[in-house]
Amino acid sequence: MGWHGSESEFEYTTIERLKALGYVHVHGSELLAARGGDEAEVVLKDHLRAFLTRRYGRTITRPDGLPEAAIELAIAKFARPEGVDTLRRNAALHAMLRGGVEIAVEEPAADGKPAGKRIAHVYAVDWETPENNEFLVVNQLPVHGPSGNDRRPDVIVYVNGLPLVLFELKNPYDDQPTVADAINQIGHYRHEIPQLFDHNALCIASDGVTTLHGMWTASEEWYAPWKSIDGTSVERGTTGSMKTLVEGLLPKDRLLAYIRDFIVFETVGAAGGKIIKKGGKYHQFFAVRIGARKILESVAAGSADKRLGVIWHTTGSGKSLSMCFLVGMLRREAVLNNPTFVIQVDRTDLDQQLHDQFVSARSLVGDVKHAKSVEDLRGLLQTQGGEVIFTTIEKFALREGEAEHPVLSTRDNVIVIADEAHRSQYGFTKGFARWLGAALPNARRLGFTGTPVSFSGADTVEVFGDLVHVYDIRQSQDDKATVPIFYEPRQIKLHLNKTDVDGALAEIVEDAEGGAIDELERKKGQWAALAKAAGAKDRIDQLAADLLAHFKDRTATLKGKAMVVCMTRENCVRLYDALKALPGCPEIKVVMTGDLGKDPEAWSKAGHLTTKQQREAIKKRMIDADDPLSMVIVCDMWLTGTDIPCLHTLYVDKPMKGHTMIQAISRVNRVFSDKPHGLIVDYIGIGDELRAATAKYSAGGEDHGKPAGGLDEDARPLFVASLAEVRSFLPEGVNYGDWRRLSPIALEDRYAAVYGHLTSDDDLRDHFLDAELRLTSAFLLVKHLDDCRASADEVIFYQRVRKQLLKTIRGRGPTRDIEKAVRDLVDDTVESEDVVDIFKAAGITRADISILDDNFLQTFKDRPLPDLRLKLLEKLLADEIHMRAKKNLAKAKTFRELLEATLQKYHNRLIDAAAVIRAMIEIKKDMEASDQRAGQLGLAEDELAFYDAVAINYENVYGVDFLKGLIHDVVQSIKRNLKVDWTEPHREDVKAAVRAAVRRVLTKQGVKAEDFDRLMPVLMAQAEALYAEWPIAA
Repeated sequence: MGWHGSESEFEYTTIERLKALGYVHVHGSELLAARGGDEAEVVLKDHLRAFLTRRYGRTITRPDGLPEAAIELAIAKFARPEGVDTLRRNAALHAMLRGGVEIAVEEPAADGKPAGKRIAHVYAVDWETPENNEFLVVNQLPVHGPSGNDRRPDVIVYVNGLPLVLFELKNPYDDQPTVADAINQIGHYRHEIPQLFDHNALCIASDGVTTLHGMWTASEEWYAPWKSIDGTSVERGTTGSMKTLVEGLLPKDRLLAYIRDFIVFETVGAAGGKIIKKGGKYHQFFAVRIGARKILESVAAGSADKRLGVIWHTTGSGKSLSMCFLVGMLRREAVLNNPTFVIQVDRTDLDQQLHDQFVSARSLVGDVKHAKSVEDLRGLLQTQGGEVIFTTIEKFALREGEAEHPVLSTRDNVIVIADEAHRSQYGFTKGFARWLGAALPNARRLGFTGTPVSFSGADTVEVFGDLVHVYDIRQSQDDKATVPIFYEPRQIKLHLNKTDVDGALAEIVEDAEGGAIDELERKKGQWAALAKAAGAKDRIDQLAADLLAHFKDRTATLKGKAMVVCMTRENCVRLYDALKALPGCPEIKVVMTGDLGKDPEAWSKAGHLTTKQQREAIKKRMIDADDPLSMVIVCDMWLTGTDIPCLHTLYVDKPMKGHTMIQAISRVNRVFSDKPHGLIVDYIGIGDELRAATAKYSAGGEDHGKPAGGLDEDARPLFVASLAEVRSFLPEGVNYGDWRRLSPIALEDRYAAVYGHLTSDDDLRDHFLDAELRLTSAFLLVKHLDDCRASADEVIFYQRVRKQLLKTIRGRGPTRDIEKAVRDLVDDTVESEDVVDIFKAAGITRADISILDDNFLQTFKDRPLPDLRLKLLEKLLADEIHMRAKKNLAKAKTFRELLEATLQKYHNRLIDAAAVIRAMIEIKKDMEASDQRAGQLGLAEDELAFYDAVAINYENVYGVDFLKGLIHDVVQSIKRNLKVDWTEPHREDVKAAVRAAVRRVLTKQGVKAEDFDRLMPVLMAQAEALYAEWPIAA
């Protein structure tokens, strides 16, 4: 079997990379004894026993060590974690790895001491000294599943006998298998060999071009590249290489750090609730480790500067989870002496959401408290430490009569982590930030933000220190941690006059706090005038009609939900009423709080004034992509910290700027299934403010921070280019968008001609499929633009051609399944016609070679498109021959040669199409006759394959009966000597044993010595074709 350019080569280069890090390589076939002779056992108990004995066992020099019985009890706990399903067993194992297990040790009476019991704490991993652990890299380990499935994962990393990392690899030199196929195969393993995942920490999938890591529970969109080795330089312009992942994540100390500190099992609800396993990404890993190191160095040095720095990770890239990882890591550090963490935010909704995140991760972060009031916060901060306290910054307010805030704790192991620090946290001259500093004078401050901007004089760095780590929006999009955001202006004019200034203000601008009284009053008046103009009935009606039409058009081809932002609560209700009055309006909710003393009773009756519990219920419905609730209308709520992954459109009818704007537009950047992008639709005119915020947002992001491209600027050229690319793969001089004017027959002929053109060359066909996918995705962004909408019929035509190709070409799909998120334009909103069946158009009733008979030949002569029909039949017959080649090389070769010779004569115009069909019918008849021969000869199916391989040259020499007996003995001898991976280069010893066994049979049966050299290659080639996947092939 070939070595260079194979999947095996990729497997072994990966192993060599791990060996360079100090891992020891062992082939899976050599570990059966370490597994107790049981291929269903995935734990190497002998290796785990050796580690535990070496670290804890009783010896002469360690008389208080553990006896053998205690060691065996520990092995049993680690090898068989408890749980009703694989995920809960995996969670239990992870908890035991991090925290160890307690073992009751029976001590006999000795040296005058009575017998007794003691509790020993045992760890399966030496976390502090990585080199004390055993790291094995094992390839092709045979695993027998509970349902009888036998599988051989490509590579498994064992640490002290526990299978913690799984690699699934695909051939980098083959254009068919992709990283998506590797992830899909891991999904099958979960059901076929589930015991492997009781212990699995993480999985790695790669096709050589794209290398991703993820949790075994995750779907493809949650796998991510590892794009840095040192945490500072980033591997740009790639989808992640195996080199960077291995050298960046898998050095022994880093792998152990990742498993210990960057994996969390979130529990939603009470004990026994839903469990979600999550793992950190490379930007979280490096940022949290840098942040933790700065904290530990600051405490150890007794630094007077309490600023620890700022971690700037773009909104949506996992800041909340990074905080959990940081707290979990620091909790156990002895130098911090049982620290207290104060997680401080500036909004109640952020406070609740972040608190819920930490509560779900309590297995990692420990005890979580929530300050419900000023008094509650003061009480929580006067403890001896050890907890995580959540609070909004307003709870550092003064009591009535207080001139200064009292000191609540002088401990220097209080760590304040500020989420989304902005203006309310900068007031050190006056304001809540000053009182926080007074209450906790020795606390250290670390900032997390997605918007480290300094608007109106507020500066994150001045308060929290220098940037610790940056992960900007462009890198986030490149890594697919977030999706791109596009901007579409659809401004509806505001008609202001003198009477518009008489309104009362319900909400004020975000940065009014701290301003002068006259300036604040001026802003109130301006805002009220603008709000009233925005809420005028004529404008609201126009807004509702345009918004609903836009949303229906968008969701016709892109499944997802929307959020609308209005200036005031009154405008929210007016827009809701206007939308609900329109036909075809989907289910909508208004999300806002109320003032029962002032708000109209009708708002309560309509359900607009909601409690916290009701808003949580609405949020759950919005998060559920299949729930009919399609849109929410908000004023201030849900603009920060709310994650609704299926949200793909934000309609803005409220002036915003700075921090609030960046936070708001980031609501649509969450990854969800195959969501291609988020869209901001501007009805109020925020374009200038968006550009200003973007410029500040990307300062320090090295020009990689652009969050929202304009449709005219970015999306229209992308669509035009994609359309031109698709056209380039098709015959010129045809208007493919005019198909509606064609007669049914002419339309069938056009589809057939395009199909025949694209299938004439496999590369041409595949390039078209990939280009069509890009075109469909680009059209989603621009289909509402008049000049782009004119191309809708042309896009529909290309989508139908794609469906024909995928229907008739086995084993080939588009780069990704766009049906998950992107719907074709061919739906009820367009005069939908049946997609032309390319087989039917060519006069072929079934996509199967069973149609090849004499009746078919009679009907073939008078039908059009003979070249297309032959192309389709050739494909069907070639596929059948390919399938047969796996069982019988000789016969498949014969059939292939007959087909190729016949087609060559046709192309040379030596025979006509009808003659080709006659030859195909004869090949099909030969196939059917061949299927009956095994029974007639008294041979098993695999024995017939060997018989046919040698009978061509030796049936007349040795006779039928002699060959039958010979082949039977040869096949039995081959099977007795086969082992896993016997065809791979590293198993040449096994292949040599098979050859020797075959030679012994030939000698014993009296085969002439001069025939050995011709028989041996034929028999070995057939054995490799049939039994390459042994024992699965059996």
